[in-house]
Amino acid sequence: DLESPIIETIWDRDYREEGRREDRKEGRREGREEGREEGEVLGRRVTLVRQAGRKFGAETAERLAALLETVSDAERIDHVADLNIDCAGGSELLKQMERPAVPDSAGTAD
Repeated sequence: DLESPIIETIWDRDYREEGRREDRKEGRREGREEGREEGEVLGRRVTLVRQAGRKFGAETAERLAALLETVSDAERIDHVADLNIDCAGGSELLKQMERPAVPDSAGTAD
């Protein structure tokens, strides 16, 4: 009899176990995706600091590294990459870094 309490218990147990397996799989997928994103941001920050060090010197690179420690937003990272190119000196780069990125009328960051 498929309506018996024993059968219902077996079905419930099997569905719960299947649900737990799916939840674990989804959790691993989400964890891998978050790890990839965090790794990408970290790699980009390291590259920006290295480039700033080559262009502006070690002191600027160290100060930039400290400023970038909490930056995880891809748009802000892109803004800093542009600053690395656009700024003529390390003090200008650091001054610009301390300002919030504000899009200009063309839709790009200043």
